[in-house]
Order: sequence, then structure tokens, then C-alpha cells
Amino acid sequence: MVLKPERMVRVRILAANSRKKQIISALHNAEAMQMEPVSQDFSAYLSASSQDSTGSEVSDQLQRMRGFEAALPFIQPAGKASFSSTTEMIAKAKEIRIDDEIRMLKNSEEAVKADLRDIENRMSVVEVIRDLDYDMSIFNNPVIQSYLASEMGDEQAGAISGKIPGSIIVTVSDGYRIISVPPHSVQELAKAANELSIHLSHIPEVSGKPVEYYRILNEKMKEKLVSMEEINHSLKELSEKYYQIILQLREALEIESRKADLANHLLENRDVFAIEGWVPASRLDELDGTVNRVSEGMYILSHVETKEEPPTLLNNPKHTRLFEFFIKFYSLPQGTEYDPTVIFAIIFPFFFGLMVGDWGYGIIILLMSLWIIHRLDHPVTKSRIPHALSGFVLMIMKPGSLKVVARALIPGSIVAIAAGIVFNAFFGFQILPFTLYNPIKNIGKLLLFSGFVGIAMVSFGLILGIINEHAHGHNKGAIGKIGWLFLAWGITLIGLLMIYRSLSLSNPLSESTVAIALLIAGIVMIAATEKTQGLMEIPSIISHVLSYLRIIGILLASVILASVIDLIFEKGMAKSPVFAVVAVIVLIVGQIFNLAIAVFEPGIQGARLLFVEFFSKFYRGNGKSFKPFSSRRKYTVPYDSNKKD
Repeated sequence: MVLKPERMVRVRILAANSRKKQIISALHNAEAMQMEPVSQDFSAYLSASSQDSTGSEVSDQLQRMRGFEAALPFIQPAGKASFSSTTEMIAKAKEIRIDDEIRMLKNSEEAVKADLRDIENRMSVVEVIRDLDYDMSIFNNPVIQSYLASEMGDEQAGAISGKIPGSIIVTVSDGYRIISVPPHSVQELAKAANELSIHLSHIPEVSGKPVEYYRILNEKMKEKLVSMEEINHSLKELSEKYYQIILQLREALEIESRKADLANHLLENRDVFAIEGWVPASRLDELDGTVNRVSEGMYILSHVETKEEPPTLLNNPKHTRLFEFFIKFYSLPQGTEYDPTVIFAIIFPFFFGLMVGDWGYGIIILLMSLWIIHRLDHPVTKSRIPHALSGFVLMIMKPGSLKVVARALIPGSIVAIAAGIVFNAFFGFQILPFTLYNPIKNIGKLLLFSGFVGIAMVSFGLILGIINEHAHGHNKGAIGKIGWLFLAWGITLIGLLMIYRSLSLSNPLSESTVAIALLIAGIVMIAATEKTQGLMEIPSIISHVLSYLRIIGILLASVILASVIDLIFEKGMAKSPVFAVVAVIVLIVGQIFNLAIAVFEPGIQGARLLFVEFFSKFYRGNGKSFKPFSSRRKYTVPYDSNKKD
């Protein structure tokens, strides 16, 4: 059923211990079963599984492969590997004997990096004093120790002089000073510098002129960089030789580790073991056939009766699946309730497009959406978009989410184009030779239309709620929903009668009598099922119906704002050239502003009308996603689970 998640069944597999590994591998490759603890009523007959020594070997080799992968530079594998068994994986992993070589290279790399950091620190200090024509031995000796202070003002220098008797402070250049103190005052200087937020760098204890020492440091830097290049070259050679198989083995061993972990947590006795979990009903026969094949018929698959809420696996038509993003953003449906994805996919674009109501804005939104999708699918190395703007957008929304939103706006923009043609609105201008429907002249009818949309959506939500409550055996809740439905229609009919005709109770079959009867029946049913809390929430049903008036309110706000901007433009163009320039600026800035509103306001309010006014009538959410026992494969393909290790 389109409006329902995939139906789940809980099953138990009881199979021969001799086929445990084959069955676990087959279940993993099938990606169709979410594992759960065996039910207590059955677990009393079994005990914990014995630990498999193979699992320890898998774990050891997995750690090795992960270490190699982290140490070596990345190289994209040319293809995917297939291993015939866990034994083959372990054997191939042991054949890679580069542990000592990588350890030596990484130790050398760390040592060179440490030397480079030390040289860089020394050069940053010596560079400041490079022009001083003194031997550097004068800065550090048994009498004084010297430090280079950066960003040090006169007040800070005075504070240092006052706190440390015998200190000497010499200005080298803007923001840099040399502080020399007796050796016994070094600790006191460090404390004072910390209190005054002064950064100190020790001047190297060497002899010779600063310029000469800087040259020596520069030569050492070049030597270390050459050493680093040699290390990187050696690591790259290892990577070219081993990286592909390391990645493939790492992935394969991770999968085997997951299987071993599951095997070690199963319940069993001497002859059989048990696995229990959730399976999509549509895949049960397929899974049954798979287990039958790999177990050679030595198994029993049975249904497990449970009142536990099943996990949720959404099952929507291909073209509406992108709207699952918005449903999950709100809350994933529970496995036994309605999935509103298809409803959202139909209603949201309609609300969005009607609120935009301008085919000029609709075209821009459509083109922007297509451009965003293309840009995300084909990223460029250098973008002309300001980094601050793109960074702000990506900070709010990840690229994947931004792409989903862009795709979701496409049908809405098409509806906006259609509505704009009907309203004859192109950036507020009426450029078509015909106007099928003028929203300004028909405000009353449009508001009435949005009211009917409101009562229809609220009623639809309540009907789904009634069916949902009844399906779960909550008849009291179903009666309460019926009460809310009666109340909504009673209030609506009374409102319509007050607008178009007077209320009259003289005829028992009149609309007035029906409206009052629905109102009273609704209040009685709500009071009987939801007590005082329900009665206190009665005004909310009115606000939920009237909330849909915002559809036309936002449309009119956009139309009127565009009309005002266009009017200013037309008046300005009719006056002097100076006014014409101002008018063009007003037109451009105003239309960009109105376009921004046309993107965000209909999107936010359209989603709100569904999330709040509609979903609240039937939707509970807080579902748990279906997570089958499986692994994502990038570098390997499954091996034959029927083949014994």
C-alpha cells in the first residue's frame, strides 16, 4: 500500500550449527533481516554461543590493514576483489609483510616533521633579528637568557621591567622586542608573560651572526624537505604495490568481523542455533529460499508473534522518494502507521506554487533549482560565487540535503508558472493579452477557496487518524477523532450559513439543524473520550482550518509587493532620467527581495501547513529505521556463502 511503510514480520530461524557461518553470510548478503535478541520465551532453551578462534584472527588482521591504510597515501582501486573464504582473507593479509618497513618510515617521518617544526620556529625568531650585526652568543650565556616578544606594547614592557629587576628590553622592530633577564628570573618572566598575554620565543643558543645562522637553518630546511620527499616516495611505492589489496582486505575483514561478532552473540545448544529479527514481508519467501539453499534444508523458519512496534522501511513510488527527506526531517513514521510521503509530494508543490503565483518567479526558481543540481553533480575547482555566501549556505545545509531541496522545488516552480499564467503575473507585470483570474479582484473567493482546502485537509487527516486508531485497536481514540471531524464540519457549516444565509432551526432537516447537531455530537464525543484536555483544545480545530488562509495571504502579499515595485518603476521612468535610474535600482533590488520571499516563505509555510495542521490529526512518528544486517561494499563483492571455510 502506497500510504503505508513496508509491512514487517518478525521471524526466527532455527538451524544446524554446522551451517552457522554459511547462513550468517547468506543473511548478510541478502540485506533483508534486522537482527534482534531471541525472545525470552525461547531463549530459556539455549545458551550463549562459544567463541570462534577465527574471529580473533580476523580482528588482528583487520587492525593491521587499518593501520596500513592510515599510513599509506590513498590510491583508488582499479576494481573489486572477491575472496573465496575467511581463511583466504587471513592468508592474503599475512602475506603483506610491510609492518617493519612502514613503522620505520613513519618513525622517520615523525622525526623529520619534528625537526622541520624546530627549524621553522628558530627561523621565525632569527628572521626578526637577522639584520642585527651582533654575535648571537651575547643573547644567551651564564649571565642572561633572551627571548623575542611579539605584539608587546609600551605598557606591557613597563610592567615587565617593574616585575623583574635587572631585565633589559630592546625594541627590534614594530611589535617585536628582545627581553633579556638573569637565568634565575626565567620562571618569573614566563609567569609575567602569561599574565600580560605576551608571546615569548626563546632566541637560539648559538654563536655567529644572525644572518649566517639563518642561512644555515635554511640549508637544514632544504635537507629535511629532501628527506621528507624520499620518505613520501617510499610510502608511495608501497602504496602502488599494496594499497589496492589492503583496501579490499580491510573491507572484507570488516564484514567478516561483523559476521563473527553476530555469531559470537547468538544463542545455541550442541546441535542448533537461533537467529531472530525483522524481515520485509515482500522478501520473506526470497529469504526463506536463500536459507534453505545454504543450510541444505537443515533449518526451521517460523513467525514470532509480538506486540513490539516493527522498524520502518519506507516504500514509496520512485518519483516521490525524494520527499522522504522532509518526512524523516520531521519524524520517521512508525512501522504500522501511515506514511505521508506521497501526500506531501502532491500537496506541498501545489501549496508552494499557488503561494508564489507568478510565472516570472516560477521560471527563476526552476532555473535556480536546475543550476544547483547541475553544480552539485559537476563541482568546479574555482567558483565565482563569494566564498562567504557559499560557506553560509553549506553551513546551514549539507550538499546532499541542498540537492534534495532543489529537486523538491522543481514541481512547485512548475505549479507557480501555471498559476502565474492564470493570474497573468510576470514579476508583477501583466504582459499576457489575457487574464484568466485576477487574484486582487477575487480576494473573497480565493479566501473561501483556501478555507475549503483547510477543511478538506483537516478532514482527510482526521479520517486517516480514525482508520489508524481503529487498526491499532484504539476504538476510544477512533471515536475521539470522529468527534473532532464532526466538530470541524459543524463549525464550518455554521460559519458558511452565517456568511451566506441566516441560521434557522425551524426545520429539523435544514442545514442549520445538521450543523448544530454535528457541533453538539462532536463536543460530546470529545468530552467522553478526551475529557477536559480535549475540551480545552476545541478552539485549535478552528485555528487549524483558518490557518490555510495563509496560502492566499502569502500570494496576495507577493502580488501586491510586486505591483508596488512595478508602479514605482513605471512612475520613475515617466519622469526625469535621474528618477529613471532610481526606478531601475528599485525594480532590481525590490524584485530580488520579493523573489527571496517567494522562495523561503511559501516553502516554510507550505511545509508548516502539512507538518502542523495536517500531520497532527493522524501522525505519531518516532519510528525506528529498518537497519538490515549488511555492509556497504566499495572494494569487494560477496563470496559464495555456501562454500565452507
